[in-house]
Amino acid sequence: MESFKFSLGPYEIFSSIIGGIPLFLAGCLSYNPVSSLQDLVPTVQNNASVAISLVILFISYILGKIIQGLSWWYFLRLCRFFNENYRYFGNLNTHSKKLLEKPELNIASTSLSFEDRLVLLLHRRVGIPEKNSRLDARITSFLREHNRQAALSTAELHMATHIMYRGWSLGFFVLSLVLLINLFRTPTLTFEQWALPFGSLFFAYITFLRAVKLKQWHNRDLLLGFYFAASEETS
Repeated sequence: MESFKFSLGPYEIFSSIIGGIPLFLAGCLSYNPVSSLQDLVPTVQNNASVAISLVILFISYILGKIIQGLSWWYFLRLCRFFNENYRYFGNLNTHSKKLLEKPELNIASTSLSFEDRLVLLLHRRVGIPEKNSRLDARITSFLREHNRQAALSTAELHMATHIMYRGWSLGFFVLSLVLLINLFRTPTLTFEQWALPFGSLFFAYITFLRAVKLKQWHNRDLLLGFYFAASEETS
């Protein structure tokens, strides 16, 4: 499983709360199915208070924290199903094996592309593990050691937002299943009841695509931050 906890700090609090809201809603609807969204309005109005709002936020936070590991597994399965690459630079292992077959190559060589120089720096400074998912932790440690806080802060913000969208995608997927099951638990069926499960499933797909993009940005910020830090050290 991905090592997603670096030092996200306050970012993770908000991402966990917001990411857990669809799951909280799914739990409420599984306990008390409604025929339409209008039926939720009286319930919300009758229970609107500061205390209940704080309880809902706390439960959403707990749910968001609990599902982070599950949402990562769910995210990887969707990436395979839709053939989405969540890394900024693809498969580093395949690229590095071809590049390292030529030991005479020099990082400072002007004939090398940026990607080739990056791979050589990674290999010499932190090493390239068999699983690319473990590379982010090595680069993060390198950036901390070299006081690259700007790159780390930007990467962590993207990571926290990625966790939020990842949780949203899983939450909306679960919500669509609950809404679909509730079709057989309510006395009347309306067009809105049929449309809501598919709408929730659509939001699950859209938020998944956004999570892929944010994971790419997170990986990009770490790689570029490492490249410039390692290049300065080499020069």
